[in-house]
This record gives sequence, C-alpha cells and structure tokens, in this order.
Amino acid sequence: MDEHPNIHKRRIRLLYSLRDVQLALSAADFLRECDPDAKIGKIELRRYKCYETTAILAYARPFSDSRGGFPKLSLKMIDVRLDDQSQVLHDKILDLRNRVIAHSDAAMMRLAVRFRELHIGNGQTMAHIETAFDEGLDFVGFGSVTKMLTLFHTVYDGIFSKIQEDARNNPGKYDFRHDYLDPDCH
Repeated sequence: MDEHPNIHKRRIRLLYSLRDVQLALSAADFLRECDPDAKIGKIELRRYKCYETTAILAYARPFSDSRGGFPKLSLKMIDVRLDDQSQVLHDKILDLRNRVIAHSDAAMMRLAVRFRELHIGNGQTMAHIETAFDEGLDFVGFGSVTKMLTLFHTVYDGIFSKIQEDARNNPGKYDFRHDYLDPDCH
C-alpha cells in the first residue's frame, strides 16, 4: 500500500528540523563564549548578536510555516513535553523570531537618532545623522544560554528519537532524495 504524501512531507520536515536544531545548538554554544560581565566593543557585540540571531532563527525555523505543504514541527509531533520554564523559553524564542529577528515589529524597535551639522572647513557644513540601535543580547547572563542549550537538546533528542523510530518501522522509506531543483526527485 502506498504511503500518503503527507507522511513523506512530515518525514522531510523532521529531517530538516534535525539539521536546523543542530545549527541552533552550534550557534548557542558559540554564544557561551560571551562573558556577560566583560566590557566588549560594538564589533564583538555584533559577533555575539550574529550567534544569538542564528540560534533563534535556526531553532524557530521548524516551528514556522513553510511553502510546499510541509507541516510545521510541533512538540507533540516529537513527543516532547516541556516543563513550565522551558515552555516559556520556547515561546520567547518563537516570539523573538517573529517580532524582532525575521520581521521588524514596530512595538519591539529601539532607536535613537541625532542630527548635527558638522563644520568641515571653509565655511562649509556637512549633515551628520548619528544612530544608536539596541544591539543588546537577549540570552547572555543569568544562565540563559545554558537554558537555551538545554531546550535545544531536548527538542533535538525528540526529533532524533522520532526519526529513529520511524526508520526502524519503515526502513525502505529512508532511501530517497529530495531536491528543490528537481521536483520529480523522490
């Protein structure tokens, strides 16, 4: 009996989710290098912000809508139950992805702008606009990165276990290729 196409799409979602959470784990692990008590410059801060942004995007990607009819990952799909603290963190990460990282929600923006005319000599001036953006880190300090890593490992383990279970029950279904460049690939 042929398998319903949605089951194959769910399988692909799980496999891609495993990869996404691996990326989130790596980014969060790099973020642990940031000492919350150290004075760091803007360039170094941006490096850590890149890690944090990647961790948020990669973790949230499986839980977001996608094109092509692939189902969103859910914690129920991978038999993961989070404690209250982890659920709050999970929800916060998804909210940050939706409101700040992947979109520019006006309610979440922080910016200060200052205009000055600079005298550049010979009676000439130049307009100068100085901007300051909120470039702080949301998950550094108070053990937040460790909590993030724990959440990511929990979800990763759930995805991995679900894939292992499915592969044991359906070994022939794990011999395929999915290539967006070749829609006939199965």
